[in-house]
Amino acid sequence: MKILHVGKYYPPYRGGMETALQNLAEGQLDAGCDVSLLTAGHGSVDSREIIRGPHSGREGTLLRAAVRGVFSSQPLTPNLVGLLRREVALFKPDVVHLHLPNPLAAAAWLGLVGTGLPDRPPMVVWYHADITRQKMGRRLLQPLITACLKQAAGICVSSQSLADRSPVLQPYGHKVAVVPFGIEPHPWLDVEPRTDGAFLFVGRLVPYKGVAVLFDALATVPGAELIIVGEGPEKDNLLEQGQRLDIMDRVQFAGTLDEAAIAEHLSTARALVLPSIDASEAFGLVQLEAMGAAVPVIATDLPTGVPEVGVPEETGLLVPPGDAKALAAALKRLQDDPDLAQRLGQGGRARFGAMYSRERMVERLLNWYREILADGPSKGTA
Repeated sequence: MKILHVGKYYPPYRGGMETALQNLAEGQLDAGCDVSLLTAGHGSVDSREIIRGPHSGREGTLLRAAVRGVFSSQPLTPNLVGLLRREVALFKPDVVHLHLPNPLAAAAWLGLVGTGLPDRPPMVVWYHADITRQKMGRRLLQPLITACLKQAAGICVSSQSLADRSPVLQPYGHKVAVVPFGIEPHPWLDVEPRTDGAFLFVGRLVPYKGVAVLFDALATVPGAELIIVGEGPEKDNLLEQGQRLDIMDRVQFAGTLDEAAIAEHLSTARALVLPSIDASEAFGLVQLEAMGAAVPVIATDLPTGVPEVGVPEETGLLVPPGDAKALAAALKRLQDDPDLAQRLGQGGRARFGAMYSRERMVERLLNWYREILADGPSKGTA
């Protein structure tokens, strides 16, 4: 099967959508598919790269479109429509897979449709999340997203919660399928966890990630230490808050790290903490990394896919979002009970193996593609 993905960015840019896209593309290559990707680049000229399935060595193509500027965090790629048209004409994909919400992908597809390309392949959408924080952006972009959802032969989401709760998806429930994310097991399954070190946060330092709440909680748990992996605009505020709370002797900012370094931190982490405070956190892929490494997860009970990933008291602990007191109690519980931390970590590794491997995600998705190509829109869980 020949698959063309259209996304926003691709690694080394690190983000949830980018990590998911990399796992999907590499996993489909390893499954024997022909894969091409079109995303925004990082420079002023187009570039073409080779990507490979890590196990098969099978090669695919990554085309990064030239970026002429950035507006409201969105890269401006004026030639994206032309690049998409050329890829469709030359690569001749069986399926074009858009990753939304993403104005780049949506505008490129609608521009392609507007040019009247003959023999256009079916288009499907991976709908990653609702736009929740950017009210102006939501008003401007929603018509693009809605137009793509109307045209899509099928829509997949990573969680049942998003399928059930998203107001954007409600008119299209008949063609929504649930395909949980999966990641490459290496290096996570290689970790031999000790769960006797610091708590660990991994993610961008932006307000919705809830690190400020985590700092408030940490301040009331004597002896608890925290390592923060990631960078972002909230860092200066967090440094000021940490100094005010007098916890900086127990907090380490490790910066942006690669997977090998994150796995090394997980090997000693008491638990991964995902303290996100609103629905901008749609799934929390980092939970899968921790579960694969047999490290318990403390997450927040958001109305998204976050609480669906694990099982409370089996793989980790769940607390109300924004509740520093409840979060502190969860930290203290694992701080005081290493046997509990070990049991939850092993439960997470078992759940990871059963549900969240990259191979399992790719298998589900390819079956969904085949259903769409044979019978039209799919419904339910793939």
